[in-house]
Amino acid sequence: MRRRRNARLSREQWLWGKNRTLARLLNSQAGMAAITPRADRVIDLINLRDGGRYLDIGCGTSAFAHLLAARAGHTEVPVCMDLVGEPGPVDLVAWPEKLPFPDNSFDHITSLYFIRRFDDDVVHAFAEEVSRVLAPGGHALVLEVAPVVSDRLNRLHSRLLSGGTHEVDLRGWSRMAALFTECGFGAIDLVNVGPFLVPPIPRVGVLLRHIPGQVD
Repeated sequence: MRRRRNARLSREQWLWGKNRTLARLLNSQAGMAAITPRADRVIDLINLRDGGRYLDIGCGTSAFAHLLAARAGHTEVPVCMDLVGEPGPVDLVAWPEKLPFPDNSFDHITSLYFIRRFDDDVVHAFAEEVSRVLAPGGHALVLEVAPVVSDRLNRLHSRLLSGGTHEVDLRGWSRMAALFTECGFGAIDLVNVGPFLVPPIPRVGVLLRHIPGQVD
């Protein structure tokens, strides 16, 4: 509970404190496009061009979700959720393990650089919630920053990525996969969208799917 409260407080301080100009630059469409290259790859992974309902969790200013939707030719406005409201068109504020949506609400879900601020139990509960609100045939993509072999580099990367985050937990593929296993997904795949451009910090992605007609 304390870490959750600290996560929200850090997010508020990042967006509204002395570094707010940098925070909003990084969370703008241009900033997110720079640090998340291959936007078309993200669109393809979640089949966003197929239409349907789209949710972004941990949206920041919501700019990148709207950029993805526009680039995909998606006519329905994305639903954007975060720990705090504003700046930007944040539709609702909620905790990740209590998504305020009915079952099977969304066909496409993204969560980019959001879960590193939470403990494993919260991330696992979040995975169960994503599975619950993801419609049959839907695709969800979770991207995060990955650890490297060097402890020194991991400490450096954690400092560089600490804006808006009280604690940074760098998880590799095995930990990510374990947290999303046994949550009702029909398939869990490791996906590679490349490192950050500057600095070249590696990322790990999991693509989560519900297969139509599959019975748990």
